[in-house]
Amino acid sequence: MRATTIGARQKIERAKYHFSELITSISQWGTSKEESGPFVINHHPERKSMVIKHGEVRANDAAWPLIVGDIVHNLRSALDHLVCQLAILNGNGISCCADTYFPICICRSDFRKAHRTIEPLLTTEAFEDIEMLQPYNASNLEKDPSFNNLWIISKLDIIDKHRMLLIVGKYFRTTDITYRVNEGNPVKVEIEDIWRPLEDGAHIASIDLSQIVAAPDDKMRVQGGTEVQIFFNETGCGCDGLEVGAALIPCINYVSEIVDYFEARYFAV
Repeated sequence: MRATTIGARQKIERAKYHFSELITSISQWGTSKEESGPFVINHHPERKSMVIKHGEVRANDAAWPLIVGDIVHNLRSALDHLVCQLAILNGNGISCCADTYFPICICRSDFRKAHRTIEPLLTTEAFEDIEMLQPYNASNLEKDPSFNNLWIISKLDIIDKHRMLLIVGKYFRTTDITYRVNEGNPVKVEIEDIWRPLEDGAHIASIDLSQIVAAPDDKMRVQGGTEVQIFFNETGCGCDGLEVGAALIPCINYVSEIVDYFEARYFAV
């Protein structure tokens, strides 16, 4: 059997597919036709202001943690595929794959256990390269190895095997708000560009009407939008409190870079 990185790359592409699926699902949240009033506008003439709030907020999509689990499992599998192919490249039969895996260790003592099963199957150079990628070595450049992308992949994959990944309640930030009186020019409203918990009645924006002289038959139209994201919680690693995209994109890119490196060094013809 010829050693190849095709399987590892296919796993990475599958992870990317699930990531696109996740982002699409998040972006479509709250856009169903049966929701006629996602925003509530309260006009306060006595205070010369208008307050825009969220209406009733839908529950999280139960599929989100499942999709995240598919993403991290494919990334973890891509790394394991890579080590299996490195072992085959070193002259071992395909049966050796039952004993191969890509160790991901946060301390050196844990990595030593890999010597007994993996090191004899690989070239010295390949095994040393794998060791250099370990989170405990990366900690020389990072404040905390728990923020290492490989460690995040490993932890999320382990959690997904034993329980549902915890995706905290959605957060949102206001992207833009404008208003116009009758057919006048749109006026841009100053907004706070911060993430806030998305819950029933959450404040979106306030419009100061003190400079507007309105007649009884004037009409005011308000337009705007919000961006919704979901965050990790209770993972025990560096992605806690991170938006899922900000946590997963670097992981996907890092695994791709690892496969690129090993392919160029060991599999190039």
